[in-house]
Amino acid sequence: MKIDLHCHSKYSKRATLWFMQKLGCPESFTEPMYIYQTARKRGMSAVTITDHNGIEGCLEIAHLPHTFISCEYTTYFPEDQCKIHVLAYDITESQHRELQEVRKNIFEFAHYLNANDIHHSCAHPLFWVNDKLTIEHIEQLVLLFKNWEINGSVHEKMNAATLHLISGLTEKSIQQLAAKYNMVPYHAECWCKNLTAGSDDHGGIHIANAYTQVLGASPLPEFWAGLEAGHSQVHYIPSKPHTFARTVYSIAYQFSHPNLGIDRHSY
Repeated sequence: MKIDLHCHSKYSKRATLWFMQKLGCPESFTEPMYIYQTARKRGMSAVTITDHNGIEGCLEIAHLPHTFISCEYTTYFPEDQCKIHVLAYDITESQHRELQEVRKNIFEFAHYLNANDIHHSCAHPLFWVNDKLTIEHIEQLVLLFKNWEINGSVHEKMNAATLHLISGLTEKSIQQLAAKYNMVPYHAECWCKNLTAGSDDHGGIHIANAYTQVLGASPLPEFWAGLEAGHSQVHYIPSKPHTFARTVYSIAYQFSHPNLGIDRHSY
């Protein structure tokens, strides 16, 4: 099975980039049905949508075959409000409501995910969501999350740094981090990370350019079992500056087209 495990629809409304916030521009305009049709056309075995802190996009396509509900949650280190994005997969509506309640504290959030056997992955772990990320935060993420994401939208050097970091983990280094933060890792053999991949598409252009594959898995429960057992493979087209530029241009065009009446100036 192959699944793009990180993709946004028009229900991701609040932009991350400051200049888009100033313009009142949402983060995506992509219709959920377009995501479904495009992902399936590009060979994805199942389709999910990971909007920010909402599942409306997933619910809009939930009646279609080979879909499941997911969400990209913003959670926080309580001491300094450093933001971290975590992807939660194959959840129910009631679980989503409860996750919304606990996501304000990353430690309570991680506890809920693990206590309820919810499949999840730390999204773009080295990306500064609100410019507060430090080495100390990353070290704690190592203890908190078994699954780490290779992201299709960040620069390829950031993904390379992520791979370099997790490949250098050892049982001894995990024990040292656990002692440093007085934390018990949630997962056995925490030094062996599983990888997920998703396009993190916002503009409707790069859907399925990055995906997670588990060979021989079908149906979906076998995919999750393979992922959690460390059998996942990640496939992605490395992101470059022009990839990001195309996404911003696509969103900007979709925002300005109805709001500024661009059609009046076209021939």
